[in-house]
Amino acid sequence: MAVTVVVCVVVLWLAVGIVDYCRLHRFEKPIFCVGTNLCDDGGSGKYVGLGYSYDIEGNFMPEDEFPGVTKWTYYLFGMEMETQIRD
Repeated sequence: MAVTVVVCVVVLWLAVGIVDYCRLHRFEKPIFCVGTNLCDDGGSGKYVGLGYSYDIEGNFMPEDEFPGVTKWTYYLFGMEMETQIRD
């Protein structure tokens, strides 16, 4: 029983992390992270999930010509894993 619960928790954690990661590869904000230290532009800042986080920069104001995430850095358990910049 305990093994089943642990497996379910790990699978759920992986699914949530993969969804957020895939959204950022499309330069969209993550949906399962909590925004902390956000800027007044409507979305730039640090987003924290369970064991992973993202630093996000972007164009989130209505008047921005190319809205959305422009740069993000992915951290897994505090270690920098990847950075992407939208061209």
